[in-house]
Amino acid sequence: MASQQPVAQTLAGKVALVSGSSSGIGAAIARELSSRGASIIINYPFASEGAPARAVLQSLATSSQSITVEADLATLEGPRRLATAASERFGRVDILVNNAGHSSFCDLSQSSDAEVQQVWAKTVNLNGRGTLLLTHAVLPILAGPPSGSRIVNVGSSTSRDPDPHMSIYAGTKGMIEGFTRCWARDLPRTYGCTVNAVAPGPVGTEALLAAEGEGGFMRTLQARKEQTPVAPRYATPKEIAWVVAALCEEGASWVNGAIIPVTGGGTLW
Repeated sequence: MASQQPVAQTLAGKVALVSGSSSGIGAAIARELSSRGASIIINYPFASEGAPARAVLQSLATSSQSITVEADLATLEGPRRLATAASERFGRVDILVNNAGHSSFCDLSQSSDAEVQQVWAKTVNLNGRGTLLLTHAVLPILAGPPSGSRIVNVGSSTSRDPDPHMSIYAGTKGMIEGFTRCWARDLPRTYGCTVNAVAPGPVGTEALLAAEGEGGFMRTLQARKEQTPVAPRYATPKEIAWVVAALCEEGASWVNGAIIPVTGGGTLW
């Protein structure tokens, strides 16, 4: 068996903040960036997620120079708390990955006003406002020119090709696309950064695989999986993480304002 080649330390010396990184796609992004040499700020929202966050930390190639921070980005205070912790420990952030998000169903034809408002608040406060406020809080410590800092937002193919009853969630991911385009115009010359987004289709996280076969939505995802052109399967979290990390490399310095679908061709933009 051929020995595994070491990963080039192309991000050595960089500091990466990955929101919502105690599990799933966020944890995979943290591991991928760490494997390339970056120090990682792992974020989790509640004390109950502390143990998983610490497990991710211990799995990092750069665990000794990385930290975990509890901060609920759905609150008004959480984004500032996370940025302050990053500043106090590292003094700067080179890579910001806005990954934290919440997915909710809302059947507008069946839901009460109170139910719609509850889903709206829970989803928009994290996916929309949380992304905006965290970016705003990190900008003062974002490594400026000529360092080549990066902002990568995690959207969703749902914004372009939605499944039933996903209007609020899809709307928030469309908001993230809008943020990406606006920030790609507004921020690079001041902050020396690029701003891009990835838009995954269904991803085989532990949570999704545990729910497979349950309910109508999972049957919809199963149908999508079977029709994916590259192969009849879900993406792996590592496949999403690789695209995020590629956007953080020095060689991606001329990619700005892109929204990259990572769907195996299941959604063609």
